[in-house]
Amino acid sequence: MMLAIAATVIAVMIVLIRKGYDVRLLLMMAGLLLASIAGHPLVIFEVFGKTLTNVEVIGPICSAMGYAYVLKAVGADKELVKILIRPIRSIRWLLVPGGVLIGFLTNVAMPSQTAAAAAVGPILLPLMYAAGYSRLAAGATLLIGCSMGGSMLNPGDVDVVSINSATNVPIEVVIGTIITPSVLSLIVACLVLTFVLRGDKYLNSENAIESRGTGAGATSVRNVFLAFLAPAPIIVLFITQPTFNLVPYITEMYPDGLPVYSVMLGATFLAMIVSYSRNQDLPVHLSKLTAAFFDGMGYGFAKIISIIIAAGCFLAGLTKIGLIQAVSLMLLGDSTFAAIGSPLATWLMAMMSGSGTAPAVSFAQAVLPTFVQAGQVATAVLLGALAGFGASIGRTMSPVSAVMYFVSDLSNSEPRELIRVVALPLIAALATVIIYGLVSS
Repeated sequence: MMLAIAATVIAVMIVLIRKGYDVRLLLMMAGLLLASIAGHPLVIFEVFGKTLTNVEVIGPICSAMGYAYVLKAVGADKELVKILIRPIRSIRWLLVPGGVLIGFLTNVAMPSQTAAAAAVGPILLPLMYAAGYSRLAAGATLLIGCSMGGSMLNPGDVDVVSINSATNVPIEVVIGTIITPSVLSLIVACLVLTFVLRGDKYLNSENAIESRGTGAGATSVRNVFLAFLAPAPIIVLFITQPTFNLVPYITEMYPDGLPVYSVMLGATFLAMIVSYSRNQDLPVHLSKLTAAFFDGMGYGFAKIISIIIAAGCFLAGLTKIGLIQAVSLMLLGDSTFAAIGSPLATWLMAMMSGSGTAPAVSFAQAVLPTFVQAGQVATAVLLGALAGFGASIGRTMSPVSAVMYFVSDLSNSEPRELIRVVALPLIAALATVIIYGLVSS
């Protein structure tokens, strides 16, 4: 009876999300309703308070978004895209796979799909138009590149932090688990998209426009340094891993590895130095970037941490009513079902709701601790990664996701038309992730 009630509440919640209700409101209200039915309504308020003070979750995510805002403020995101796109400017057949790769790498540096698309789109789309690609083809390339899960290689990404929080496995190890399925699914999606866009229907010479100013211009030493700022935190985190012990002083001070928020803050100070030029007023420059950093932290809290808090409340209700235990035991008892079910479940939830964060975080918080308690830590990390990819792919196929709205508007395409183009590449990527999970589990 309780499980039937939980399933009904989830179904109603998904319907209301598609009708435009705020996902955070629905998660919290659903959690409160379920907890009340189970006789424990106050647990929601306890979870709310505990999540607000969880520095292991809030610190990495908010600091990463703060740093992303700093990169945007100094133009480092644009410089990174210009350097990456330079080799493919004059080679038409490279524009689709190259565009996907550039979007992916930009999303690694900026853990926001919409922000990555905003950085890449104004440069990539005119190049593709000039090469004769239609707006639909250009939009599909941008959409897949910037929302295929590149952010999951960023140590401040919400999915990575959620897996780390649920399993207590170092973030560097989590990312190490993610790399292989990430690269494989990217390659498959890229190849299938290139195949899909080979037809004349995705070429339109009438859309060809001049490509001057879309990435041209000399690259100065300063611009190279600015571009390097984007991957700098990731490089630092991997170099300072305790496993490698390349920097004994840091390893001694931080035996579990440098905190992500410390690296992001240090990178922000570096950005302040690298981006300064003599024709700028120093106090104004420093103040501008400081404001950008804290604006980004605020955005991270308002848009990401808030969903984690709401998802925690929802999970508390599901736990009290018994659904989490039932699902966890079912996954724990069948590794094949777990490898298939985890990405499919989050994919379906994300596609229907338009949110990739809520399904991935909910899965990590709800299911992974059970595997850890059973001594299957590596399996827990793998399932968390698979669920994250499923959610990312589902969100990219959703007509109501933020990145879909942005890319369709930027490329002047209809969301439904874009979904028709990207559906096959994304389903192929999802199948790749599932197969990898089956082989690795």
